[in-house]
Amino acid sequence: MTRERLGLGLQEVERSSTPLTPVVSLAHSLQQALRGAVFPLSAEQLVWVARENEAPPHVVSLLGTLPRGRFSSVDGVALALGDASI
Repeated sequence: MTRERLGLGLQEVERSSTPLTPVVSLAHSLQQALRGAVFPLSAEQLVWVARENEAPPHVVSLLGTLPRGRFSSVDGVALALGDASI
């Protein structure tokens, strides 16, 4: 953006040549990361399953922040992570 345009303020949305990709929700990411899991599982076991399923690093990291204890379902995991959209 040029100094001149900054002075005028952005008056139009600039178009990108890169196509937009859909945002993947945490709920979908968790379902993919934990597919095949047989609940109940501990937080440590959830991380192991996610790694086995080649989950993205940010999902594995999120699972690593879960409190100690056992989780009875993907819904329970999502609630513990603060996402009630499952």
